[in-house]
Amino acid sequence: MIGGRMTTSRFAIAAVATALMGSSALAADLGGNCCADLEERIAELEATTVRKGNRKVSVQLSGWVGHNVMMWDDGIRSDMYIGDGGNIYSRFRFKGSAKISSRFSAGFTYEFGIHSNAIGNTNQTNGGDDLGGAVSLRDSTVWLRDSSLGMVKIGHGSTATDNLILIDLGGVSAAGTPDIGLYMGGMFITAGNAYTATTWSTKILGGEPWDTTRRNHILYESPTLHGFTLQASVAEDNFWDVALRYAGEFNGVRVAFGIGYLEDSELNRGVAAPAAGANLTQPGALDNINCLTVCNEKETQFKGSASVMHVPTGLFVNFAAGTRERDVAGTDGDFWHLTGGIARNHFGIGNTVLFGEYGEHSGLGSVGTVNNWGIGVNQHIDAAAMEVFLTYKNFSYDGSDIATANDLSIVLGGARIKF
Repeated sequence: MIGGRMTTSRFAIAAVATALMGSSALAADLGGNCCADLEERIAELEATTVRKGNRKVSVQLSGWVGHNVMMWDDGIRSDMYIGDGGNIYSRFRFKGSAKISSRFSAGFTYEFGIHSNAIGNTNQTNGGDDLGGAVSLRDSTVWLRDSSLGMVKIGHGSTATDNLILIDLGGVSAAGTPDIGLYMGGMFITAGNAYTATTWSTKILGGEPWDTTRRNHILYESPTLHGFTLQASVAEDNFWDVALRYAGEFNGVRVAFGIGYLEDSELNRGVAAPAAGANLTQPGALDNINCLTVCNEKETQFKGSASVMHVPTGLFVNFAAGTRERDVAGTDGDFWHLTGGIARNHFGIGNTVLFGEYGEHSGLGSVGTVNNWGIGVNQHIDAAAMEVFLTYKNFSYDGSDIATANDLSIVLGGARIKF
């Protein structure tokens, strides 16, 4: 049998060699023009092929896809919504980098968010596919880095204090966030057997997120020194912020924290379009024209978060807090949020994160406080870069303006896979 295989192999090799020799002879006979059509076709394919950058800039595609199932009960009725959003709404990004020299490098980021029925925007009058979907630009920045002096970037994206309240070493990740309005902010508060016109997000912080929103800016980031990194940015409309971050590990204890301050001195709330025929060339014409409430209102924020994890046991605790002040009396707000739990690889596929959370959020001009608590589990599946989670969250409002406010309860499950 072995001899038969050897004979067959020798025959095949000889046949291939003969064919190649015959092709070469034919090519010689035709003056080398036999492959002209083939070369022309190859040239056409090369002209239509998408290339990876320009062979000088390395380009990477990454992101994640995440979806949620949210079952809710507002004290009057209940329902189930399926959607994107929460702390994990889907996104994809292109990141490029190029090495200029041993000291300098440059790069860019393009990131887009996919909003498919974001659960933070759903309420009792919509859900399912009612909200549809949209694509938004999250990041479009170009950066230049000096290994000794740091990095400067410019474009639309995260300023220094973005994500500063979301530091999490325990891996709660997709299942929870201190920015609780991302889960239920659009839902209307109910009182007794009636619906109010007030959303939970309004009572959390005047309908605005606690995390800093992205905007057009210039940012400087220092080199990391002994675990510390400093960031500072300026943005359009007289906005600026600064943040200090740290990450380190000591004797099996991991520590990460960040603190920051921002100031927005041209915060225009309730600004309407100029009236038809308005003369905008007069000095000061744009300062207070058609302002429905307040124009050029100054806002300041001080906020941050910290996370500590004991690696041998998996025990961890996350704490986030912030305060916000505005020029107009009665429009301040603050919050704090505490999460604790344990992360252990019980099943050999990735950490199983068991956690509990509690927080208090007060809104701009609110006469009460939103209290939230919850418990949950987030199972990490390392081989698929995946998380599968299930959590229960309860929200209550304690305020004199809605004395009989009902609690809102949600059971949230979902999955996220990164790429």
